Amino acid sequence: MSPKDIAPARPPALRSDAHRRAAFAVLAAAAALTVSACGAVPTGTLHTRAGYSVTSEDVPVSLCPTEGESRLTGDEGLLVGAHFALRVECVASFDEIPEGFQLDYLFGERANLYSPEPGYEFTIVQFAPEPGVAAPYAPESADELSATLAIGDRTWNFDGEVPAPGAVFFAVAKKDSPITLEVVDVERTQSIDLRERTREGLIQALYTGKLEVDTEPVSGSVDGYTTEGSYEYWFDDWKYSTKFIATREVFRPGEGWVAEPDRAVLGLEFGWLHSGSGLEWSIDLEDALKVTGPDGALTPLTADHVDEDLGDGVWRTFTLTYDVPADALAFTLDFHPKGPVKWPEEDISMPITGDQNHEIPVSFE
Repeated sequence: MSPKDIAPARPPALRSDAHRRAAFAVLAAAAALTVSACGAVPTGTLHTRAGYSVTSEDVPVSLCPTEGESRLTGDEGLLVGAHFALRVECVASFDEIPEGFQLDYLFGERANLYSPEPGYEFTIVQFAPEPGVAAPYAPESADELSATLAIGDRTWNFDGEVPAPGAVFFAVAKKDSPITLEVVDVERTQSIDLRERTREGLIQALYTGKLEVDTEPVSGSVDGYTTEGSYEYWFDDWKYSTKFIATREVFRPGEGWVAEPDRAVLGLEFGWLHSGSGLEWSIDLEDALKVTGPDGALTPLTADHVDEDLGDGVWRTFTLTYDVPADALAFTLDFHPKGPVKWPEEDISMPITGDQNHEIPVSFE
């Protein structure tokens, strides 16, 4: 007889875990029954059975060596969505425990695994304690987020969440079995083939550049003058100052995805003193603001404004949006507020002097 289906031989785990001790006791009893059933000294080789797996969220260190092919480099292990951010730190497959792996944190000191059955191998996947990026939003409901990790035929499913930071997943699978991680975030799927180290379905704007920047303030001063019959009308030194808040969006809570995976929505917001002291300076957005990106001039998708009553005037906040490539990170704003300035009470319109164009760089890099 060649007994199989034997759990790994190992001493007690480092942690006191009643559930795991009970599970180990059952496996040990099963092993004893299997060996004694023949009534003779067993022969052959003991193997860790195919499909055997261990998981832990309590490992305080990286199980893989700090250097080597087991560690994923750069962003090849990173997945980011509207409601999650996680990074696979290391992936390794082996027949025997290689040097430099700290599997005693998973199995206990002096871990001694029986070899896998012929044609099978051990595979370990560990997630980084710190992914290095943050999810833009928290999930509003559990059905917005799900994930699946698969090592060969062994799968772990997550509903309303993704694998925890630092979590370890260990399984015995057929040699060279696929190792995949898939995350579905509000019906958009991103995945990593951890065997090939390739990613698919990425929401590209979340992997490049910043999501919000403020420009440097711009300021100026203009004068106005006109005549009407024998009357002269003028004002001196209307000062203005404003800055632009620029954003790159792909998702809005309550609305959902607002851009395709390879696109983003560029948003611009700025304030303007529309009126004060009885005078009104209304700027024409189409004429006053020109936006260019890597591919040339941009046409707004939307252009809106909201007015705030200041008592003796109105503060107007403008909001514009543009459709841009996800990898477009540098833009130029040409802002040129032009006249005339009106005096509504007298039905007078005054051309202005001193107006200028402000060239404003916007970089999300």
